[in-house]
Amino acid sequence: MRKLTLLILAACISIMSAPSSSAHVEIVSTFPERFANVNPIPTEVWIEFSGELQTLDGQAVNTLEVIDSTGIAVNFDDPIISGTKISTKVSGQSAPGVFTVNYRVVGDDGHVIEGDYTFNASPDYSAQQTPVAVNAPVEESSIPAGGILLGALILVFIGGIATRALNRRQ
Repeated sequence: MRKLTLLILAACISIMSAPSSSAHVEIVSTFPERFANVNPIPTEVWIEFSGELQTLDGQAVNTLEVIDSTGIAVNFDDPIISGTKISTKVSGQSAPGVFTVNYRVVGDDGHVIEGDYTFNASPDYSAQQTPVAVNAPVEESSIPAGGILLGALILVFIGGIATRALNRRQ
């Protein structure tokens, strides 16, 4: 029994200590850039990712929505997917101010990546003005939820073995 316990414990430790692969696609660049002040209001918004985006015939798996300062979606037509880039046209009737870009894409690895970012746009911005952050960037945890769950299960397993050993001695 002791050898089996040690074997299971060694297997769990090796699984937890193995380097995890984080090959999900990530944003490489955007237009307009995050938190930028742009002049004039853009007629197109795009996001480029580090890997190819999946496309499925007849299904909208990738979305890109642009919301102006009044809360109205100002993009029109379906987004265009071209390899690693998703883009959409923006109405010329957009209200100046803070624009929010909401995105949801499926990378070539099958993982869904979604989020948003903002930029400021107005005909009044000059090239000398500095960008103003209008929201904090989203930070993702580098600890996978599966690793935490596995660690908790190992602790429960070890606790059970220790309790069983103490009960045998008494």
